[in-house]
Amino acid sequence: MGAEPEDATDTVGGFAAGAACRVDGAVPGRTIAEIPVGLDPEGVAVDVARRRAFVACSRSDLLAVIDLESGATITEIEVGAEPIDILFDPATDSVYTADAHADTVSVVSAETLALRETVPVGNYPSGLTADFDARRLYVGNSLGSTMSIVDLDTLETLATVEAEAGAGAIGVDGSRQLAVCVNFIAGNATFVDAESFAPVGLVELGNGACAIGIVPERGEAFIANSLAGTVSRVSLDDRSVLEELRVGRAPVGLAVGAAHDRIYVTNRGEGTLSVVGVADGQEWARIAVGEGPGGVVVDPHDLRLLVANAGSGTLSIVEDLLNGPGERAPEQVSPLVGQKLPEFSLVDFRTGERRSSREWAERKYILNFFASW
Repeated sequence: MGAEPEDATDTVGGFAAGAACRVDGAVPGRTIAEIPVGLDPEGVAVDVARRRAFVACSRSDLLAVIDLESGATITEIEVGAEPIDILFDPATDSVYTADAHADTVSVVSAETLALRETVPVGNYPSGLTADFDARRLYVGNSLGSTMSIVDLDTLETLATVEAEAGAGAIGVDGSRQLAVCVNFIAGNATFVDAESFAPVGLVELGNGACAIGIVPERGEAFIANSLAGTVSRVSLDDRSVLEELRVGRAPVGLAVGAAHDRIYVTNRGEGTLSVVGVADGQEWARIAVGEGPGGVVVDPHDLRLLVANAGSGTLSIVEDLLNGPGERAPEQVSPLVGQKLPEFSLVDFRTGERRSSREWAERKYILNFFASW
C-alpha cells in the first residue's frame, strides 16, 4: 500500500500518529506518542489489564503512571532514591522498583497507586527481573557486586549471591533453572543455578555489558554491550559467546519481541531503537525515538514498544511495522571523519599544565571521551 498524501493524518489508540501515517512495508516503524514523564526516566513496565505504564524517573525519585489510551499522566508516586529498573507482577498486583541510592526495592500497589513497603537489598540495586512461576525476584546490586534473590510473595530475602563488579541486569530461564547476572564494570556475566543459588559459570562479554534478553527455546541470551556498541549472542548451555551483533551507539536497553523472532535495542548515543533478527543476527532497521533512550518493553496488548528516554524526559510509544527483515540500517558515519583535527588545548589533570593538540601533529593517537549516565 502506498503512502497517503503528506497532509493525511491518522489517529491510533487515541494518539495522533502524524502525517502520512499509512505507509508501505519499507517504513520500519513510527512513533505514536512522545509523553513527558520526569527527570531521567530509565525503566518502564506495563499493567496490561488497566492499560497503564509505570515509568521509573531516576532523578525525580518517583514513578510516573501513564494512561496508555489517552497518554495522560494519572499520578506520580514517590519511591526510594534513584529508581532505575522496574517490573510489574500481576499475581500480587504490585510494581517493584530498584532504588539505587536507597539500597532498597520499593513495592507499589498497582490498584491504589500507593507505596506498600520497601525491601532492603544490596548496595546500589540497578537491575530487576522475576521468575513468576517460581515466585522469585532477582535484584542486581551494582556497587555490592551481588545479586539478591527475594520471595515475591513474602518479600523475604532468600539468598545473596556473589557476582562481579557492576552487577545489574538479570535474565532468567526457568526451563533451565538458570539466572544470568550481567556485570557492567567487569564486562562479563555470572551464571547462577536458580535452585541452589550457587554460581555455576562466567562468560566474558564486551565493554559495558548492561542489558539482557533471553530466548529460552533457542537456549540463547542477547546481552547489550554499551561501550562496545554490540550485542553478544550467548549460548546458555555452552556458556559461550556465539557472535557479536552490531547495533547503534551506546546500546543500554534490550527487550525480546513477542514472537521471539527479533530483539529491540535502545541506542542511547543516537536516540534510536535497533530491530535485530534473532535467527539471522542482522539489524533490520533503526527507528528514531527520544533522546538518550534506555529501558524498553513490549506492551502485550498491542505489541507497541514503550521506550523511556532519559535525555528528553519522555516515554516514546512506538509501532514496529516490519513483518520481517527490511533493508539493513546504514552505518552512521560522522561528516568529520577524514577531516583534519582542529587545534585545541586542554589542562593536563596530572600536572595542571595546558597541553595543545599540536604536540601530537602527524602522529597516531587515541582520544577517549567517556560520558557517564
